[in-house]
Amino acid sequence: MPHTPFSWRCPACSEPLQQNNKQWSCANNHLFDCAKESYVNLLLAQHKNSKAPGDSKEMVNARRAFLSEGHYSPLADCLSATLEKHLLSDEINSSANNLSIFDAGCGEGYYLNAITQYLGKTCSSIIGAGVDIAKPAVAKAAKQNKSLHFAVASTFSLPLQDMTQDAVVQVFAPSSDKEVHRVLKTGGLWMRVNPAGDHLMELKKQVYDKPQSHSVSDEIPENFSLVEQAEVTFNMNLQNKESRTNLLMMTPYYWTISADKKEVLLESLRSVKAHFDIKVLRAK
Repeated sequence: MPHTPFSWRCPACSEPLQQNNKQWSCANNHLFDCAKESYVNLLLAQHKNSKAPGDSKEMVNARRAFLSEGHYSPLADCLSATLEKHLLSDEINSSANNLSIFDAGCGEGYYLNAITQYLGKTCSSIIGAGVDIAKPAVAKAAKQNKSLHFAVASTFSLPLQDMTQDAVVQVFAPSSDKEVHRVLKTGGLWMRVNPAGDHLMELKKQVYDKPQSHSVSDEIPENFSLVEQAEVTFNMNLQNKESRTNLLMMTPYYWTISADKKEVLLESLRSVKAHFDIKVLRAK
């Protein structure tokens, strides 16, 4: 899939940004340098909650290694097929052959890459872009997915022009309902993915004495209607200690588990259940 032109929105004044060689600039001369990996950092100081917000390099590397083994590929396939069903066969969407897909909280770009590659088989033109607050994740995403567009930015202040996206994908990431609605075209889709009740329960049982199930909210945000809700579940076989270590490191449980429990988990955990809640919402 070729690299197509893309315009970010200036986080300082909301004017469109244009790229000139290794720099992005707006009409008000706000300047943002393009990193060697081809992403741009649009995270203003006031949007940072720490010096290095988001996931650490260690968590990013662990997640990339785990995802590269295909453990979450059933989820990626489901998201891709669901978007295809609602976008490419949707009479409301008049631009079915010229789609803009945005990943709010893109991490290393795994899901955005899978979705755009899948839709690219039947769609003539796709512009895929994503943001994440973690610079190490965005750097890795941009380096490995040259046909996509990435920026370091907050999902609560999306650097996109109004009503420009056909779909916003959000996998395990927080965001602003109003911001997502602002950037979606009328009738555009918002696909939200969150852990469902039994997600990683076998792992949690080795971390906590009394593990709690994830709670799933059925609340529909204002200015959206529910198109589809589904649960996806599958078992992941963890045949080697490296996979078990990477899975643990990409979760918050890595930082709370005791040394003794960690040792037992890394030696004994052979299978774990993935369980997701997927909601597809339409912007009114």
